[in-house]
Amino acid sequence: MAKPVTKRVRKLSREWIKRTRTDFREFLDETRFPDPKRREGSRGPEWKYPEWLIMLIAILSVKDKRKNYLDIHKMTTDYWDVIAEGMKLKPISERQLRDRLKKIGHSARKPATFILQLFPGLDPATGRQR
Repeated sequence: MAKPVTKRVRKLSREWIKRTRTDFREFLDETRFPDPKRREGSRGPEWKYPEWLIMLIAILSVKDKRKNYLDIHKMTTDYWDVIAEGMKLKPISERQLRDRLKKIGHSARKPATFILQLFPGLDPATGRQR
């Protein structure tokens, strides 16, 4: 007997992303969070995608319970017009996104420490609400 196909229920909406993006930017501005200019490797070009944008993608991936980097990239491309609103950037590649998420300490199965600090009700092991 064939296994029934289960449809994925989206936990994100464009409105929620817009609201969260605005709130997140306001929070970073209020706390004077530095937006470092970093390079790809020791002599590579400066990153086109700002640090706060990668952090926002990490937050969205926890909210949407994405289990691997390919899923996170798929979510990112699906909502790129909202995530990078007002920025003249093409969607980030899967490899570059994976590398950048790893640099901020975010894995697909365990949220980065900054997410647990922003949302203290999350379980550090699973990223789920306690």
